[in-house]
Amino acid sequence: MNPLPPDIRLVFEDRADYLHAAVSGPRDSLDISRAYWQAIAAECERRKTRKLMVVENLGDFEGERDLARILDFLFELGLDKLQVAFVVGRIELLAHMEHGEILALERGAMGRVFGSASVAERWLRHGAA
Repeated sequence: MNPLPPDIRLVFEDRADYLHAAVSGPRDSLDISRAYWQAIAAECERRKTRKLMVVENLGDFEGERDLARILDFLFELGLDKLQVAFVVGRIELLAHMEHGEILALERGAMGRVFGSASVAERWLRHGAA
């Protein structure tokens, strides 16, 4: 497993019906994304999580974004088997992340992208946004 860089913080919190994971830091990259998703997948496995909220608050992306590659990685980690709410901290990235949501749904994943943690929580708890 690739370690997270020291300037990237990942915090887990048990919520009533789901695991909450918050990732933050001054930058983002393919390696950072892979590292935090690996850590999240390991924690979900350890806790036998079925529902997950990931709140991402990272800075500018270094390098080229490759949604297809990240989605392949998330499927390899088995995260497609969980109900995942991904909350985008930078609203200007929402449309890009929604494209990733569509690609994941087409492959059978149970994930959604949100601009609001409260709407994401409602979807996780009740199945509707």
